[in-house]
Amino acid sequence: MGIPGGIDKIRSDHTGLFSSTKLGYIAVIIAATLEAFRQILSKAFLVPDTLDISNLNPITISFVIFIVNGIFFTTLARKNHSILQIKKKDLILLIFIGIAEGSALITYFYGLHDSTAINASVLNNGEILFSLLIAIIVFRERLQKMERLPFSMITVGMIALPVGYDIYSNGLMMTKLVLGDILLLTAGLFWALDINMSKYVSERIGSQRITQLASFMAAGFALGLILALQIKLDINPLQIPPIAIIGVVSIGLSTALFVTGLKLIGAVRTILIYSINSAFGVVFSVIFLHETISITNVISVSTAFVGLYLLRNRLVGIKQSATHEIKEHD
Repeated sequence: MGIPGGIDKIRSDHTGLFSSTKLGYIAVIIAATLEAFRQILSKAFLVPDTLDISNLNPITISFVIFIVNGIFFTTLARKNHSILQIKKKDLILLIFIGIAEGSALITYFYGLHDSTAINASVLNNGEILFSLLIAIIVFRERLQKMERLPFSMITVGMIALPVGYDIYSNGLMMTKLVLGDILLLTAGLFWALDINMSKYVSERIGSQRITQLASFMAAGFALGLILALQIKLDINPLQIPPIAIIGVVSIGLSTALFVTGLKLIGAVRTILIYSINSAFGVVFSVIFLHETISITNVISVSTAFVGLYLLRNRLVGIKQSATHEIKEHD
């Protein structure tokens, strides 16, 4: 997965200052922090009044992010199997993965534009919930009796409370804020589809190669929308580095650190610690964007986290797949 080779050496030190456990906790906390900052940086581009940054179209931002990510992971995918060795059916599936990823990020940006960064933080782990639903509906998996309550808590915390509160606050009207919430949830559905398709392809293709090709496919999808909708690519070259930071650091590096946490402290603890990105996002939204936190936001995050904690064993496989935590292919 491109993780530094010194991990095995570090892992042997369980009591020192830089023990594997401590490094694992640090890696996951940083990953959660970077993930939380994605809402802040993205909101700044989408709504320039929040920070001193000129406005950009969500599809344009997505296009640049995917191009940068594709180039970045090209340098990491050299040890993977050659593209020429990938079977036709897997290439076709990679196209659909790219479309799902492109749809997810574009929908997410449009939702974030109309909603708040706080809501985006609360709804941030929606792909987990939808991945569970896909497993239940498509693969006919059943929730055990002891899993039904935490599943309900996740549903209430991630969907019912934040979206229901906004609908109620706006007089049961379909306002931009409510539409933004729905788009953020829709983005979670697209990411859940991406997770399940990636899990299937990962049995034959390395993670870096999947990320590389899916990023370029998603960039092609975004470019197709730009041409079809006649969106002007009026991007200032000075805006590319900050956008690249969103893609490579807040998304790419966050994922890499999450995978490092999986290796060092295990999936259960990694998932639980990483889930605090929603709380971080809420706090950062207040500090940097001066948004107002409500008691509903606090209850939503708390309820969802408790549900995640109680359902942690079922979520292990889903979240591992979400990060493409796959066997390396030489």
